[in-house]
Amino acid sequence: MIEPVYELIPDYPGTFIAIIEDENYNEVDSLNEFCKKIDASLHVKSLANKKYDKGLHVDEFKFGQKKYNKHAIQYDFIFVCAKEIKDVLEVANKLYRILKNAGHIFFLCKNEFTPNLSEVFENSNFVAINTIALNNKYDIISAKKMHGWMKV
Repeated sequence: MIEPVYELIPDYPGTFIAIIEDENYNEVDSLNEFCKKIDASLHVKSLANKKYDKGLHVDEFKFGQKKYNKHAIQYDFIFVCAKEIKDVLEVANKLYRILKNAGHIFFLCKNEFTPNLSEVFENSNFVAINTIALNNKYDIISAKKMHGWMKV
C-alpha cells in the first residue's frame, strides 16, 4: 500500500529507514525489497510478534517506551503503519527526536483522521506537511523535520 511513496526517497546509499508496523499491516516486505535496490539500511520496529525475514534488523517496540532509539538521531525516513496509537502528539515528538535534519516521516492513516493528524505534526514542529491519497480509505501524511528548528 505504501509503494507510491518510494519514489520520494532518493537513491542514496547509506540511507537509514525505519518502519513501525503492527499486526494490521504487512508493509515490511515491499519496503525491504526497495531498500535492497537503493542500498539503504532498514530497521523494523515491531509492535507485534510477527515473523520477519532473518536478515532484517528487528526491534521489539512499544509507543509508550521512553526512547525510540539507542542512538538519538539516526533515520532519514520513518514509516508509521500502526492502527492503535493513544497519544499521537507524544509519538510525533519522539519520532521528531530520532529523525535526522531534513528527515521525512510517512504516517499511514485512515483518511477521516488526516486533518487532525496533520495538525498534530504541525504542533510537533514538523513542516512541509502534505497528504498523499492512497485509496478511498487511506492517506499517507508526509512531514519533514527542518534543520535548526526547536527541539521537542
